[in-house]
Amino acid sequence: MNRLRPSEIQWALNHDAVHGIAYAFRNPVAVAESLEDPDDDRRTYLVRVKRDDLANALEKINEWIFDNPGPAGMQAYGFVRALSREGLTDRAAGMTTSVKRVPSN
Repeated sequence: MNRLRPSEIQWALNHDAVHGIAYAFRNPVAVAESLEDPDDDRRTYLVRVKRDDLANALEKINEWIFDNPGPAGMQAYGFVRALSREGLTDRAAGMTTSVKRVPSN
């Protein structure tokens, strides 16, 4: 997931009951600092998330945002926006993505 702010990742870790994918962010495959601006506090996370978990998380977070407007809702919005950029479609061979999906059983 590209360019997550610390408050957005903190929201995700604190609200696992909402989305169920905090496991991926507690143990990321890799974390990269911003290369463009040394003062930018956003980071890119390479994580493994089951496809079904990702789809459920997107739906649940959007519902939570609707029910919880305000500052916490904005942090959740930033997180779901980053999730949405990754999408649920399979990537073509040879392409890279910042979210790795584990096939669901």
